[in-house]
Amino acid sequence: MAENSVTKASGRLTALDGLRGLAAVVVLFHHALYTNPDFPGAPGGGNAPVGSPMWWISYTPLKLFSAGVESVIVFFVLSGLVVTLPAVRKRGFDWVAYFPRRVVRLMVPVAASVLLAAVWVAAIPQISTQPKDTWLSSSSTPNFSWEYIVKAVDLLGGDGQINNPLWSLRWELVFSLLLPVFAIAAIAVRKWWIAGRLAACAITWLGARAGSAEMEYLPAFFVGAVIAVRMDAVRNVADRINTHWWRHPIWAALTVGSAMLLIGPWLVGPAVSGMTELVAVFKGLVPLAAAGLVVAALGWKPLRAAFESAPLQFAGRISFSLYLVHVPIIIFSTYLFAGQTWYVPLLFAIPLAVLVALGFTWLVEQRSHGWSKSVGAWASRRYASWFGREDSTEQQPSRSRDEVEAGSTSR
Repeated sequence: MAENSVTKASGRLTALDGLRGLAAVVVLFHHALYTNPDFPGAPGGGNAPVGSPMWWISYTPLKLFSAGVESVIVFFVLSGLVVTLPAVRKRGFDWVAYFPRRVVRLMVPVAASVLLAAVWVAAIPQISTQPKDTWLSSSSTPNFSWEYIVKAVDLLGGDGQINNPLWSLRWELVFSLLLPVFAIAAIAVRKWWIAGRLAACAITWLGARAGSAEMEYLPAFFVGAVIAVRMDAVRNVADRINTHWWRHPIWAALTVGSAMLLIGPWLVGPAVSGMTELVAVFKGLVPLAAAGLVVAALGWKPLRAAFESAPLQFAGRISFSLYLVHVPIIIFSTYLFAGQTWYVPLLFAIPLAVLVALGFTWLVEQRSHGWSKSVGAWASRRYASWFGREDSTEQQPSRSRDEVEAGSTSR
């Protein structure tokens, strides 16, 4: 074949950039809808009578456009794949350079987003008139002080009150620091990859059932790591499928099936609120559904072309920044247009969030790439000089293969 079915000649997994961009847009819509107190934050929540607009948005396949929590798991699987891939494929991977590089790559944009969030929070008093149990009330900060900035920057033990999507960056950072463990585990189950994925789903189910965030979220990174280890097999299977006339029905079935599994509990309807065991089972299957979407994006040419389209590639380029900046802007806009119909502030907030994300990408995120490379190279040189190791400073892999930013999401 003239072009590999998974990657372009450049080696970049460009379709995954588009998938990441789409997930970021879904997260944006998710938080935007959260400003309406009737929007269900969890299956069976909110005030969504059958047949109402909120019911159609939440309990039909239209949920795919606002499935923010589920999109976070897609981000986690993507990160597991693209961060693990160079570590398991590149001979002589420079671990000394990797750790400081990755920490700088994550923490510089996080710190900048926290400072920006503080500006939005302090601009208008955030005193909600909605009930205390609504998202807007719980995400508002009526008594802002500088301590909130410190707690938000502390991903591992702090509190992201002023920019609550930072909760998912905690797991991105934990995964990044534990990458050698994830990589070794993924290699260990290389021949038993099906069992490895099923075990990850089982651990996710246990975490959802027992309320353990570590067990609920970290297995998604492992699922992505397994895909990275099995990337050659993914390419080969995709190539074989694409030589048959039935390739489109097969890929369509994988795509639609994975998408529906991703939002499984929502399709049951509001009555699912009393089915705690069923909800936990569906949550356990979300990493598997996310993996299905990733494989379909890589292997199915029409879907890959859609993700490689200019709009989704643009969304992918700003996805990390959009994730980091959008929630404080949405909350600020809600108070700025207080008293207006709930969707009026969103007509201001969503375009503003995109514009701010574009500027944040140029001013902060792109520079953090360069700074992270410099820090990694410095650490590698220092290690070589201290321990007499030959300098093997790692060249930075292409962005889409090195890391997918944690752009995502919602509580």
